[in-house]
Amino acid sequence: MPIRLRGLAKGDAGAGEGRPWPVPFVSTPFSFDLMLFLALWPLWWILGLEQILPPLFLTWETARYLWQARGRFTVSAPVVWAGLLAAWWLVPALWVDREYADIFVKETAAAWSQVMMLFLFVNAIRTAREWNQAVRGLKWLAVFVSVGGLIYALGLWRGETLSAVGRLLPANLVESSTFFRSIAIRRLAVVSTEGTALFTGRLVSLTLAPTYLSLVSLLLIPFMAWQMTEAKGRARIALGLGLAGLLVCLAGTESRVAYLAFGVGLAAFGVYASRSLNRRARTVLYAGAATLVVLAILGVVIAFGGLDDLWRAVAVEWRPGSISVRTRVYLETFRLLPEHPIAGWGVQARIPGIRSSFSAGSHSSILAMGFRHGAVGLVLYIGLWVSIWREVIRGLKRSAASQGARGFWVAVAIAMLGFNIRELADAWWWDQTLTMALWTLWGLILAAKVKDTASAAGISPSGQEMGK
Repeated sequence: MPIRLRGLAKGDAGAGEGRPWPVPFVSTPFSFDLMLFLALWPLWWILGLEQILPPLFLTWETARYLWQARGRFTVSAPVVWAGLLAAWWLVPALWVDREYADIFVKETAAAWSQVMMLFLFVNAIRTAREWNQAVRGLKWLAVFVSVGGLIYALGLWRGETLSAVGRLLPANLVESSTFFRSIAIRRLAVVSTEGTALFTGRLVSLTLAPTYLSLVSLLLIPFMAWQMTEAKGRARIALGLGLAGLLVCLAGTESRVAYLAFGVGLAAFGVYASRSLNRRARTVLYAGAATLVVLAILGVVIAFGGLDDLWRAVAVEWRPGSISVRTRVYLETFRLLPEHPIAGWGVQARIPGIRSSFSAGSHSSILAMGFRHGAVGLVLYIGLWVSIWREVIRGLKRSAASQGARGFWVAVAIAMLGFNIRELADAWWWDQTLTMALWTLWGLILAAKVKDTASAAGISPSGQEMGK
């Protein structure tokens, strides 16, 4: 009996009209599988599988592609950098502390998943339709994250429960393992012992921690803003609500560095957008913006009684343990770095007297990469980011004459800028909700030539010919 999928746009799976739909994950293209995989994210979250499935999914898709392509493939600079980083990631396995073995295995799987995602986008995304299927999948993920944050913010559910996997795991395993605890406990916010300013807890939505939600929000807010500008009618309203939910998520993480990154992103967008104005209009815009900033700072200073009081309220009294603990983490990281300077420790190292989540080699992607994978790993990581940024800059230049194509490139540039600022204060490769969002954006950047070609030929973001 032929299998048919209902409720999906015609042609999403690549089948012809009137013919049976192919079997998902078996005979459908990677772009459709990715869209479906991300569209099912709440199910993976409820089951407790969202941290386990991405490496398996990407391994299957990569093997399937290589089989179908008879081993023929191409690579780009980001794929090479990511591959070298993943290979070097394995070196510290010789001396990793067994206490952190589960963390090392999970993060190694993430490093190789990163390679496979970029590889698949470079090789398997060949048409504008396939590119837009990947966009649609990321849009679903953004909506789900937004809804998760709004459910908690509106007080619809503020509890905690076990995932389906968590109900099967022994209680002692959940308590003793960072990995198994992360897939067992389902909650939309975490309660801070230092108090919160907005809600009864710091939002996490479908991620594992406020840190990860702040990074996801910085990535997806520009993406959803771009999608909203491309949509019309009810779709634009729905996307606007999703964007509003992501802004609530960002605010609810109570991450001060994320707030700074978001502000820098807005400023960068303002500067870029003002380039189309004449000199007089640009001067008026900058003067007005500077005046508003000065007035806002003065207002806050007056409200808090002075700059010293403002700094104390924001940096010290607002979660007072944060700065002191992070300072200790950074100092301990620098102290231990010389012990494995070339290949790193492999994982973080516990600091006596504080919980394991605040270990040496954590709370900064740059420091963490240098600590866990040494000077070579850090160089490879920076090389990967430079290769991504080169693609973004090229895309911005290519799209200068195309209003339709420009929106995507401006969105991803702002997303990457905000992410790079925020990651200075936290490492990011643990949570798969975050990694899938970032890797999908990276992939869209690498495969965007098919979309840019379609735009030049008069194809809209939905994959239809313009004017029809």
